[in-house]
Amino acid sequence: MSERLRNQRLLALFAAGWGLLNFPLLTLWDRAGTLAGIPLLPLALFGGWALLIGLAAWVAEAPGDE
Repeated sequence: MSERLRNQRLLALFAAGWGLLNFPLLTLWDRAGTLAGIPLLPLALFGGWALLIGLAAWVAEAPGDE
C-alpha cells in the first residue's frame, strides 16, 4: 500500500472514530441496560476504542511498496 493511501485511510479512521466517540452516537448507548453485568455506555466506549486501535494498527502495519 502506498504511503498516500495509508495516510488517507488513517485520516478516514480518525474521522470515523471522532464520530463514533462523539455525542450523537453515544446517546444510543446511554441506557439503563447492561450486558453481562457491564453498563452499555462504558462497554460501547471501550469496545469502540479497542476497535479503533486495532484498525489503526492494521492499517499502519499493512504491507507497503517498500
